[in-house]
Formats: sequence, structure tokens, C-alpha cells
Amino acid sequence: MRSGLALTALLLAVGVAAACGEEEITRAFGRNLDIAVSDPVLVDRFAFTDTDGNHRLLFPTASNRRLALVEVTVSNRTATIVKMLIDPSAAQLGYRRGDRFDAVDLFQAAQIVDVADPEEDKYMPLLWGEVELARYFQAGGWMVFDIPKGMTLGSLWWSEVDDMIADYVSRFHGQDR
Repeated sequence: MRSGLALTALLLAVGVAAACGEEEITRAFGRNLDIAVSDPVLVDRFAFTDTDGNHRLLFPTASNRRLALVEVTVSNRTATIVKMLIDPSAAQLGYRRGDRFDAVDLFQAAQIVDVADPEEDKYMPLLWGEVELARYFQAGGWMVFDIPKGMTLGSLWWSEVDDMIADYVSRFHGQDR
């Protein structure tokens, strides 16, 4: 009982803190997991350092595309342990009445470069790979999507362990942030 009350108080405090900031957070609830996702951030390139210390740089696949970065937090509410494989099929970004785009496998798509980009590691940590979550724990990080310029982004579909849809309602319509 006491741990449940403490968890409720903690979640309420996090919700109040998030509501006081500028960034909007959208939540979705599944049978065992819930996700909290930030509004997408649109960029022309994404730079990060991989686990081997290499500088990596990712560009959109065409000149009529952009990269959409979304911060995702996955929480395990009920299961003793949840094992997930977060890969391109774990999440999609798009619009309910239109196209959906899989997450980009950064370790396959990003090229290794010699010099660090000034924006390197601005959006870290990454949410990728094998993740194991015990009950009442969470994992979070950034996921990257390659989308057409000007596309309306209305939803993030999560399909790892639970199937959930986080709708941005009508707050975000592909504008730069």
C-alpha cells in the first residue's frame, strides 16, 4: 500500500513538473506498459556518439525529407519483468489518416565521420536495442524518424510488448520547433 501511494505521488509530481514546462507530453496506456512522448523536433541532421566513441552523422534520405526526433519514455506498471527489442518496427510516426514511418536504425543509417558536429549528442540518450524493465521502472531516450517535409504528424504508434497510440491531437502540424 505504501509503495503504491509513493508511486502515485511520484507520478503526480512528474506530471505537475511536465505541465509547468513548455514541452507538451502525450501519454498512452497499454496492458503492461505506458509511454510518454514529446512533441516531435524537426532537424536537417542528427549527430551522436556511438558506444565505441565514433562520431556519427545522419541526414534525411532525400532533399524533400526531414528528420523528426521524439523523446519516448516507456514505463512498466504491472509485469514483473518486460523484455523489449526496440528496433525500426517498435515505433512508427505519422498521421492516422495518412502514412506512417518506421524509426530509423541509427547504427545502420548514420555514417561515421572524423570530426564532431557542433550539435552532437544534443538529443541523448537514444532509446534503442534490447531493454529489460522491472516493475515500476522506466527507460527513455530519443528515437529518430525520416519523414517527408511538411507532413502533419499526429500520432506515434508503439508496438513492442503492448500496442499503443499516442495522439498529438492537433497541437503539432509539421512546423519547426
